[in-house]
Amino acid sequence: MRLLASTNEDLQVVSTMIQDAVTRVGDISHDRKTRQLLIAMNRYCWERGKRTVPARVRAALQIVGVLSVQAQGIAQGKRNGILSLLSLEFTEDKTMEPGGLLTLHFSDGGALAVSVECLDVALVDLSEPWGARSRPRHD
Repeated sequence: MRLLASTNEDLQVVSTMIQDAVTRVGDISHDRKTRQLLIAMNRYCWERGKRTVPARVRAALQIVGVLSVQAQGIAQGKRNGILSLLSLEFTEDKTMEPGGLLTLHFSDGGALAVSVECLDVALVDLSEPWGARSRPRHD
C-alpha cells in the first residue's frame, strides 16, 4: 500500500490505515536538515476486513516540510518504549497557510505536535503482511 495525503480528506484515509500501528520510540526520527519526520511501524492491516486472518505489515509514515516537533507524554529517553498510534489530526493555521499543526495521537495520552509548512504525508508498506495474534479492540 502507498497512500499520499495533501488534504484533510486524504489524511483521514491515512489515519484510518495507521490506527493501532505499533512503533518504538527509537523508530521515530526527525531530521531537521531535510525537515522530515519518519516513523517506522508495524501497521495493522485494516483493509483486509474482519473476515480474514488478522495481519500486520512493516510500514513507514513520512511527514515532509516539518518546522518543529513537540512531544507530550512520550518518554523520549526510553528508545525501546512501545507506542500505539491511534490517529492523525491536522489543524490549519491561517497565519502560515497552507501550513498548520499535525498531531499524532498515541494511546495513554501521548502525542506528537508537528508544525508543518503544508500537509504532505506518505504511508508506505515495506513488507509483506504476516499473521497477527489478534485484531485490535477498543472497549
